[in-house]
Amino acid sequence: MNITQVLKNKIESNQTVLTEFESKELLREIGILVPDQKLTSSKDETLSAAEEIGFPIVLKLIAEDIVHKSDTGAVKLNLKNIKEVEDAYEELMKIASQKEKKISVQKMADEPITELIIGMTTDPQFGPALMFGIGGILVELLEDVSFRIAPITEYDANEMIHDIKGFPILDGFRGKPKADLVAIVNTLMKISDLVVKHEEINEMDLNPVFIYDKGLICVDARIILKQKDNNI
Repeated sequence: MNITQVLKNKIESNQTVLTEFESKELLREIGILVPDQKLTSSKDETLSAAEEIGFPIVLKLIAEDIVHKSDTGAVKLNLKNIKEVEDAYEELMKIASQKEKKISVQKMADEPITELIIGMTTDPQFGPALMFGIGGILVELLEDVSFRIAPITEYDANEMIHDIKGFPILDGFRGKPKADLVAIVNTLMKISDLVVKHEEINEMDLNPVFIYDKGLICVDARIILKQKDNNI
């Protein structure tokens, strides 16, 4: 994937919101682990993709205007066999519009120590700012996040991790395994490098990111580009 060309083409065609599928493929390109995924446009393709990827499976309806898929019923989790996939597909088709027929078939990720959010926003004065915190569905309620202006150093990334109130959760809280902090640092550095190299990116939202004692995986992501007339 030529990231520069992909982003340029999107902006030229006024498609400034990348789908979850596109966003995660871009993250895969820069070395961030994402679940195995396939994009399908029919029931037969969906069933075939599920068997190819292997159970348990997640189905997600792909649509630019759906931000919180779990709130709208646009995601079906932990499907363990073909019958469950078939039923889930039919349910997704009931809420899909005529033009929204794409399904992302994904491998179900293992249960994490906790869920994280890694994001980026563009400050009008200082440029790209990275965000890190405890993620998942509670992120808007907890608002436990830290920020740094990109580019960041490894020292900055470590500070971002230690700055949040929820850090004890990552440090073996109540007998849980300690999270792989090096994996978090490496991911923050990769995002920093991406947004510094590609000023076309206006916002990023990696949420949730599942963190383990060894490694992490980005389960959901959303990338928004700058409008054509604002693009640097």
